[in-house]
Amino acid sequence: MKKILFVIVLAICCSSTAFPASERELFENGVNFLKQDKNQEAVDSFTALIKMAPQNPNAYKNRGVAHMKLNQYDAAINDFEQVKEILPDLKGLYSNLGVAWYYKKDYTQAIENYDKEISLSPDNHFAYFNRAICRAELKAYGASLKDINKTLELVPKFYLALCLKGDLHTDMNQPQRAKQAYKQAILIEPDKLYAKEKLEGLMQKQGPMTQTQKESSQASTIAATLSEDYELQTGAFQVKDNALLMRKKLEKDGYTARILELKSPKNTTWYLVRTGRYSQKKAAESFKTNLKSDMGIESIIRPYDRF
Repeated sequence: MKKILFVIVLAICCSSTAFPASERELFENGVNFLKQDKNQEAVDSFTALIKMAPQNPNAYKNRGVAHMKLNQYDAAINDFEQVKEILPDLKGLYSNLGVAWYYKKDYTQAIENYDKEISLSPDNHFAYFNRAICRAELKAYGASLKDINKTLELVPKFYLALCLKGDLHTDMNQPQRAKQAYKQAILIEPDKLYAKEKLEGLMQKQGPMTQTQKESSQASTIAATLSEDYELQTGAFQVKDNALLMRKKLEKDGYTARILELKSPKNTTWYLVRTGRYSQKKAAESFKTNLKSDMGIESIIRPYDRF
């Protein structure tokens, strides 16, 4: 069975302001290597830093992330465990351990670490989502569904969470609820295939539809498509890198985002960052308020896919 992808959100430390000058260069080099996916170089840089500062928790934490990216899970776990000895409440530490144990297929250990991360950061929606996946691997579908509902409470437009919700209802032999979850996912990300393929599979199992059912289904699809008229614009930039940073910020918090390019009459290119797709303006207004409250981002309501 095709599975939902595990969301890897590895927490790294980027600030070097508290470091002595002799250590700052090694730390900043290591962070830059991580950002460029030069992971062995990052390991080497943080190893050199650890020799200079063996009690620096962020050096171990970042080296653990580099080991993770190299699929060196035991080495990553050793580094994260070293952080626990130095600074046990460091933010993101237990999520990183959860990812490492997941890839070692020890889902019980992964769940224990996500439990700890959630106790420290109860609004970390990625921790709930990844714990849901681990619980699903153990066939604890009810507990997994509870985590997914909490994820969607925190981030209602999380496409992958809705897909996993559909998968769970499918495994629990609740096809109507599964279909509803997949349809919600499709409304959020109409171009992505996962939810579409899963919904199509459920419809095929249901057997051939009557002509009346086909017409009703087509009418519902057309109506939904025509009503998806609004989205939020979170920024308009002349520098593309600034638009990419805004998109990354939104995606890090679970929002889907994209960039539209608009050329002005004077041949200036504007990069517009858009998020969401809403069937009614009232819904867009509600999410505009949520975006301001959650992330401090001001946005404007625009017609979907139009300037």
